[in-house]
Amino acid sequence: MNPGRRDPISDSIFAKPHCLLFFPGTHPEMYMKAIASSAEHVCMDLEDAVTPESKAEARAAAKAVLQKTDLDLARFILRINPLNSTEGALDREMLEKVAPELAINLMVPKVDCSKELEAFRESLKESRIFATFIAVIESALGVDNAREIAATASGLLFGGLDLSMELGIALDWEALLYARSRVVLAAQMGGIRAIDMPYLQLADLEGLRKESEAARKLGFVGKAVIHPQHITTVHEVFSPSDSEIARARRVLEALEHEQDGVFILDGVMVDRPEIKAATSIVAWADEHER
Repeated sequence: MNPGRRDPISDSIFAKPHCLLFFPGTHPEMYMKAIASSAEHVCMDLEDAVTPESKAEARAAAKAVLQKTDLDLARFILRINPLNSTEGALDREMLEKVAPELAINLMVPKVDCSKELEAFRESLKESRIFATFIAVIESALGVDNAREIAATASGLLFGGLDLSMELGIALDWEALLYARSRVVLAAQMGGIRAIDMPYLQLADLEGLRKESEAARKLGFVGKAVIHPQHITTVHEVFSPSDSEIARARRVLEALEHEQDGVFILDGVMVDRPEIKAATSIVAWADEHER
């Protein structure tokens, strides 16, 4: 086993079909609407969704949200500013003041190497803050170091917009395919999962569906969204279909009568990878009463 890998993959924050809904830190009132949605996680964004002159306002709003007695810590994620920035340092100070002995999901943008995450985790532990990290891979160096980053994080988010700007390439599927593939492979080797970047054309639901389908085929388990109207499409694409669920159930039923774990079903060989996938699909279907 790779010494950097954590098993099983179910430990990943993005282990199941997943939609992550962003809302801007300057609009904390959106938290209640976001948490009432069907998105598996909601992320209050202190970085890209906040202008430089509004950072302090967003940080104060995040402090208030973190102090809510009914905060759903299991689903809530806070995206802070880059660790090596002035705003990132202020975000950390805020966390240290407001969240002692708190377990929190933090999204860390522009992660270039694992050492910065490890150092950040240790500094938070000194303040009795225990963080789960979602690392955003959105730089050339981050893509190059994605495997070691995945060994430190609990999930990866592919940040294609910043990466395309850094590389001077088009923000389209073909141009970013190599980088997306690197992120998926790194997550797999790290024993975690990755979700894809948001689709930025809000009214283009067909485009969202096509990109989501391509991302699922590549190995992403979900997609971030910046508008609630995208949640349904993302769930439809990344959740197992009726035919996939039916096939998975038949695989497990057939397995009960097989001795060696490798058999033929409907003219197709079934071996350990499909059996493992079928087990996960059936577990998800049972949980969702499908």
